[in-house]
Amino acid sequence: MKFLADESIEAPVIVVLRADSLDVTAIDELAPGSKDPAVLKRAETEKRVLLTNDKDFADLAFLQRKATSGIVLVRMGRFRSAAKAKRLLEVIHDQGERLVGAMTVVEAHAIRRRQFPE
Repeated sequence: MKFLADESIEAPVIVVLRADSLDVTAIDELAPGSKDPAVLKRAETEKRVLLTNDKDFADLAFLQRKATSGIVLVRMGRFRSAAKAKRLLEVIHDQGERLVGAMTVVEAHAIRRRQFPE
C-alpha cells in the first residue's frame, strides 16, 4: 500500500513512517501549496491513500463525490509528532488494505471507518 502525506502531516511523522519501510510521498516535497482537489486527484491517480489532518478532504470525498483511493484523517491535534506517528503505524499495520476505499478517522484511542460510495 502506498501513501500520500498532505501538507498538514508533520515532517517527523513522515520520517517515522518511511523508517518503517512504508511507501510515503509528501506533497510538500512534490508540489507545495497544492490545493486540496489537486492533492486528492494526485492521490487517486497514483493509487495512494491520503494521510491528512485536514477534514476538508471528507467534504471533497463525500459531499462532492471526488474519487479517492482512501483517506486517513488524523485527529490528534494536541499530541506530539512522535505519538501521532506511533498511532498511525499501529492503525496502518492493524487495518492494512481496509484503509483503501474508505475514510478512516484516527484518534488517540479509537478509529472510525466509513466506506466511500461506489
